[in-house]
Amino acid sequence: MKKLTTLALVLMLVFTLAVSGAHADPEAMHGLPFPDFSVKTIDGNTFTLSESLKTHDLVVINFWATWCPPCCMEFPFLQEAWEKYVDRVDVIAMSIEKTDTEKVLKSFAKEYGLTFSIGRDEKKLLDKMRGEAIPTTLIVDRTGKVVSVDVGAKMSVEEFTELFDSLLADIPVEI
Repeated sequence: MKKLTTLALVLMLVFTLAVSGAHADPEAMHGLPFPDFSVKTIDGNTFTLSESLKTHDLVVINFWATWCPPCCMEFPFLQEAWEKYVDRVDVIAMSIEKTDTEKVLKSFAKEYGLTFSIGRDEKKLLDKMRGEAIPTTLIVDRTGKVVSVDVGAKMSVEEFTELFDSLLADIPVEI
């Protein structure tokens, strides 16, 4: 009886940890499907993950805020890297900050020369992943799976391009 009770407790603990920890933090998303979402962008368009994946091999999802110095430091590098891969890689930068209104985001994008899609994380995707740090950058492949998760800023164009190269290496270029 004691073994049965112990086994039941162990199984219950394993089940509880599996359910509660499945998306305990953004890093736990690696290899899992990312839920489809749509977000209004500052240019008045709508970015939809599934639509972007129809025309791009990878989608970079960057969670950030205008008050975040590391976020601001990495954006010029992300912009430059994205320009080199624009045909294969798409970017959506989603501010998690409530005070980052459309007007604030437009001004920020202009100041930093950002031309990739920018919107607000109104669906609280980062919160749903139990993410707490910004910048947090996830990369989703054409199948909708998370293939890269980085918490913290990249400090060079090369960090982005090397990552893109490594993720795109096994994906044939469609003509």
